[in-house]
Amino acid sequence: MANDRHTGEWYTESPDPDPKQDLGYELDSWNVADAHCNGEEHLVFVPSSERILEDNEFIVAHPKAVCELGEKL
Repeated sequence: MANDRHTGEWYTESPDPDPKQDLGYELDSWNVADAHCNGEEHLVFVPSSERILEDNEFIVAHPKAVCELGEKL
């Protein structure tokens, strides 16, 4: 069962929060590279920020799993 205190806090949040002010997110640029493994194509996303790159953060995705968000709106 969900904690009622936390559930109540969720409902007080804006339905369209500001990513930076309300959620504390910081935008960052990512670089995309094509990669092939076992004959399959993949996309590798790595942050362009050296600070994040030092944390070994990256994403590997199948091209069909990636889309332009602007096209989905």
